[in-house]
Amino acid sequence: MVPVTPVEVALIAFFSLSGVALTGLALYLRASKLPNRGIRSFVALLVLMALWSFSAVAKLTTPAIVERFLVALELPMGVAFAFLFLVFASQYTGRRWHRQRAFTAYLVVSLLALAIGLLTNPVHGLFWERITLSTAVFPHYVHSGLGPLYFLFVGLAYCHFAAAVYALVNLHLRSRYNTTPMMLVTFGASLPLLVNLVSVFDRAPIPGLDYTPVGLAVFGATTTASMQMDLFDIVPVARDTAVEQSSEGMVILDSKRRIRDYNPTAASLLPALSTHRGDHIDTVVEDTAALFETTTPTTITVADGAELTYLSVQLSPITDGPHHLGWTVVLSDTTEQQRRERHLQIVSRVLRHNMANRINTIMGHVELLGERADEEERSHLDAIDASATSIIETSGKLRTIQEIVTGGRPAQSTDVSRTVRAVTDRYANRYPAATVTADCPDDVYARCPKGFQAALDNLVENAVEHNPAPSPSVTVTVTVGRSLLRVAVADDGPGIPETERRILEDGETPLQHSAGIGLWLVYCFVEQAGHELCFEPSDAGGSEVRFALDRALSPAETEADT
Repeated sequence: MVPVTPVEVALIAFFSLSGVALTGLALYLRASKLPNRGIRSFVALLVLMALWSFSAVAKLTTPAIVERFLVALELPMGVAFAFLFLVFASQYTGRRWHRQRAFTAYLVVSLLALAIGLLTNPVHGLFWERITLSTAVFPHYVHSGLGPLYFLFVGLAYCHFAAAVYALVNLHLRSRYNTTPMMLVTFGASLPLLVNLVSVFDRAPIPGLDYTPVGLAVFGATTTASMQMDLFDIVPVARDTAVEQSSEGMVILDSKRRIRDYNPTAASLLPALSTHRGDHIDTVVEDTAALFETTTPTTITVADGAELTYLSVQLSPITDGPHHLGWTVVLSDTTEQQRRERHLQIVSRVLRHNMANRINTIMGHVELLGERADEEERSHLDAIDASATSIIETSGKLRTIQEIVTGGRPAQSTDVSRTVRAVTDRYANRYPAATVTADCPDDVYARCPKGFQAALDNLVENAVEHNPAPSPSVTVTVTVGRSLLRVAVADDGPGIPETERRILEDGETPLQHSAGIGLWLVYCFVEQAGHELCFEPSDAGGSEVRFALDRALSPAETEADT
């Protein structure tokens, strides 16, 4: 038995430790199931490097026939390493090279050509002439007489690696956030191939020995350090594109809701960001739990000395396939808008209050005068009373429009079936000569903002009051689809006048017609619901007003799902 030299013992220990460390890293990343693109290719890279380290140990401890076989595998492992690192870089930086068919075809053809070439090398000798025993320092097998195909595949491997380094370094140079973890991995991955050059050109103290596992050990150390710096917390390209290219305030949170990056606009809106990078978002914004429960914009207040700043905050998840990576937080300064709305609300409230008081006074005097008026005078008083009543009704509609547009209430589940029946029953009782019917299934719910009943009230009321026929007919139909409800109010009247349609089609303000204001109320509700209002001729010869609403689960369906 050939005695083992101290150098061999040291190499076996070093390579074994490298293999165990790389295996441990791979198992850790695999078990942690980190939600990040590139994680699978990186784990595969660690596994390959661990196998490479263990093969170096096996070459020093196994019989000659096994050692010769493992020496022949050094080249394909190096080629596979470069390919895997390129795939990882493509995934991690979001370049998608790995998804192109040409890349896949090139990969398959290259590996197939390498495998066939190595299997037939004893015939043509274009990779190496033979694998011979070297006695330098200690006995070990080495390649002898390297051929052109060997250097061709080594050169291709270095080209693949260079492309991967380019993608990572380019992302580093054009990004303003911390890319130290990524650059550590790039440096660590460079060492195995750089050290491999020593073996390829036979410039090492022990000729022919594969020193690549020495670089693999350093790669394991740099990978460990980079993971401590949150290498896989969030995709860098997501920060680069979402943060840097946005004109709005943008903050990037990782999957643990920690602040990973932000742009200058966000820093100006939330100055505390500069001292809380890496901290939970709660350290900058109070009561954030509600923000993560909705995808609609939410208004928050931020104290800046004695001044209050109003910010519109909207969160959107960052995903990569099934993986949740974090959130983008969009910030918009709505302080001026809030102030304008507050002033308008005050003015509107004062006007409505004063107008209501004055109109009630007028109507009270009209009633007193009516007790002493003759028939001719009573007709004038009736006209005054009708105008005053119309003003009060118009004021009520304007108030409803204001509540719909500026109320800020998020969409909620609304019982469409009950609302439709309540409205049609009310107008059927109010106008006995009219035929007001509903065609709506039971237990139908929609997710919509405030105002559905008011919108339906105005459509049915207009259809009845503006129909000169002695027996007007109005039908409210609700059709249930998979994700939408379609509501239609059809009548047999003369149709909606052009002056009223222009209110919506040309953007005119409904200043002169109470019916126009009612139609505008309907338009505001449908717009807030995220859909469009449509006008079509009805089958009865009148008009049909149609709009859609998002369907919601009924309580019975919700209970069944749980």
